[in-house]
Amino acid sequence: MELVVLNGASNISKSVIRNLTASGQYSKVRLLDFRPYRTGVYALQRELASNGITMEKRQTTNVSDLSVAMEGAEHCVYFPHDYVSMTSCKNNFLVATAKLAQKQGIKNFTACNPIEHDLAYTEDESKCFVELRRESELAAL
Repeated sequence: MELVVLNGASNISKSVIRNLTASGQYSKVRLLDFRPYRTGVYALQRELASNGITMEKRQTTNVSDLSVAMEGAEHCVYFPHDYVSMTSCKNNFLVATAKLAQKQGIKNFTACNPIEHDLAYTEDESKCFVELRRESELAAL
């Protein structure tokens, strides 16, 4: 089965991809992102390939790209990007993407909005960045 991950190049989404594919339920990942060619994405692609899982990367910079890239998907997981100052843009993108998924008849569309700690900042002095990031990854799963 194929898993389609929207905005899949963030650290949290890559961790979720690792965990979901480790379950054996998915043999293919379609990673959609406006920057799918980051070094970390290639590393994830090699890691998944060593476990027999193929990953297809698609650049999505506008609604037309996204619409084509989502075609034929059954299981989609949506992640916000790691920027924090543009909350209204994130909300608009989530709503538009959910409407597109409904229009395309996607059976399972999950929006996963974990607390974002990819920027390595926290006001909670009782926890270090790594602990907070791991908590976000577990919450996302």
